[in-house]
This record gives sequence, C-alpha cells and structure tokens, in this order.
Amino acid sequence: MVSLLASEGPGAVTHRRVADAAGVSLASTTYYYASKFEMIADAQKRLLDDYVEAFERAKRRHRAGEPVVRDLPELVAKLVKNATGRHGRDTLAWSEIMLNCARDPRGQALAQAWYDRLQAVWRELLVEFGAEQPNALVNPAIDTVVGLLFVAVSLQLTAEEVDDLLDGRRPLAAISARLLPARAPSSFDSDRPAGRSRATRGRIIDAAVTALETRDPAGLSFTTIAQRARLTNAAPAYHFPTLEALLDLANEEVTRRMVGRSIAMMEPPPAEKVGLAFAADLLAAIHIRGVLECGAADLAGYSAWLNAARKPAHRAGVSSAFLQFEAAFAEYLSILSDGASGRHALLLMAQFFGRSVRMLATGARTVDLAGARRDFEGVIASIRAGTHPVLDA
Repeated sequence: MVSLLASEGPGAVTHRRVADAAGVSLASTTYYYASKFEMIADAQKRLLDDYVEAFERAKRRHRAGEPVVRDLPELVAKLVKNATGRHGRDTLAWSEIMLNCARDPRGQALAQAWYDRLQAVWRELLVEFGAEQPNALVNPAIDTVVGLLFVAVSLQLTAEEVDDLLDGRRPLAAISARLLPARAPSSFDSDRPAGRSRATRGRIIDAAVTALETRDPAGLSFTTIAQRARLTNAAPAYHFPTLEALLDLANEEVTRRMVGRSIAMMEPPPAEKVGLAFAADLLAAIHIRGVLECGAADLAGYSAWLNAARKPAHRAGVSSAFLQFEAAFAEYLSILSDGASGRHALLLMAQFFGRSVRMLATGARTVDLAGARRDFEGVIASIRAGTHPVLDA
C-alpha cells in the first residue's frame, strides 16, 4: 500500500490494486479493510509508528551518551537527506497521505492525531538537545522540516545537494540548474492548429485545472472534464492522446497559478524598515488568507509538486516555482533586515509552506491559525539577528 501511495498517489489505492501489489486475494483486502479510507489510515499509522520509534531510539541513545545526531541542525539535515535517500518511498507516501487527509474530516482527525504525537516526541528531543524555549520552537521546527521535505522530494535532491543547500554553500538556483534540460516541451505549445482548436484545448485544460483544484483527482476522467468544459465527451480524447497527458499539462498550470496567486498576496511591507511586530502580523495574515481562501487550490499545487518526484520532466517547472517563491521571501526579508541571506529566505519559505500543509491537513483549527504570528515572529527575530533557530546550532 505504501508503495502504491508513493508511486502513484492516493488515487491508486483500491482493494484490487492493493491486493495485486501485496500478492494476496481480493477477499483478503476486503476482509481487513472496509474502505479505501481504512487502508490509507492503516498506512498512515504504520508510517507514524516507525517514525516515532526512530525518534524514541534517538532520544534513548542521546541520553546514554551515544547520540545519533548532536543537535537540531544535524537532525534536520539527516531527516531531509533521508527523505530522498533510504526513506524516499515512505516520505513521498506520507506527503501524499497528508494532502489526502485534508479532503475529509475523518482524514483531518487522523492528521491532527499524527501531528499531536509528532509534536510530543519533537518536544522531548528539543529538551534533550538543550534548546531554549522548546515549546515555542517545536512547531516552527516541524513546519520547516516538512516544507524542506516537499522541496527535496519534489526535486529529488541528492544528499550532497541537501547539505549544500542547508549550509548555504550553493543556492537553490544553482542546484536546480541541472533540472532545466529535463523539461520536455509542453504539448500545449505543439504544432497543432491555432485558432479555434487551440482555444478548445485551453478550455479543456482550464476544466482539468478546476477539477484538480476542487475534487479528488482519482475521480477525474475525459468524460467529467468534458462536462466541466461544456464540450462533447469526445473532445478531450481528440485533443489529448491520454488522460495522463492532459493531467500533466493541468498540473503544470496548477503550479503556475499557485505561484501567481501566492505572490500576489505577498505584497512586501513598505520600503522603509518595519518593526518585528508588524512583520510577524503581515506574514501571519498572508498565511491565514492563503489557507482559508485558497486551500483547495493550494492542495492541488502541493500535489503537482509531488507529481514531479515521479516525473522528471516536471521538475524544472516546479523548481522554477520554488525559485519565484524564494525570491518573494527574499524581498520580504530584505526590507526587514540587512543581514538576511538567500538561505534564510529558503528556510522561511519552507516554514511558511510546511505550516500551510499542517493547517490544511488538520482542518485549519482556529487555535492553530491563531498561533501563526507567534511562530513566525520567533523565526523572523532570529533571522534579523543573523541566525536561524532550526539550522543554526
């Protein structure tokens, strides 16, 4: 089941597919699992149990004087490198599960329970590391790691690239340069006839984008997209060789729209330097607006990022999106502090999107949204001092 989640996403999780992948009879899966939700919930629990146990082992070894990692920055680097290394499959499956949880109240309850356990074990580790104010640091630390995981997994960064990125030796632009040749020409710009045919293709792609942003992608078909575009059922198949080819283009467009929508909300503060309180208020307001106003559309954007992990041709487009986001956060920080670096912009971006994933997955509870200002204020204060609380020991 975890392999299916990682290789194809939640849409691939059906009783028959799971039975085939496990090499058991269909009756076996229907006996143990009444629904797709129960199968995904079980996969989520297994991943969480393994993760928490790994942290418990790390905590025991640290107390015994045989630490696996010495401090929080080393832990973060290890987690992110493992995300595209030996734990790559599980990390991609977990990411898909979190996005899937956001679509259903039962899933949101599961995600909340997951984060509750995660926060507890991280808090204990932060105490072991001697971190100042572990209660205030736990959520920013988790959110930053989750945001970095989405970047590293989507772009399939190597361990060396992760080290260079986190240490500030190479910026994201230099690392992602290797992805540019991988981008295949978009079939939307192919040699098909212009005029009405091109306009029809645009309508079909728009309909597919809207469908991705408003419903579970597993339910999409040429027929449902044609109905949404108010075209004949045969129209999508005429313009696109397969449903996958259409959805690939739709995912590219989802990513472009997410960039435009998010950056439009990230209007920087006034040109003169502003106070820390106003800076934290502003970033928290941007974050909350994004979660509440654009949550469903952003979920489709995060799914498109993860899709790039499976399809190398899409990584250049996703990398371009990350670079635009990073530039927006760099502009924001440049007005707040003269000492902020590109690395700080990347880390603030990671925290921002990691927090958004947490809010969407857990149902955006008011009490959690209310903590946004506090979470951002602590990190911005550290950045203004020339450090980062997660990656500077």
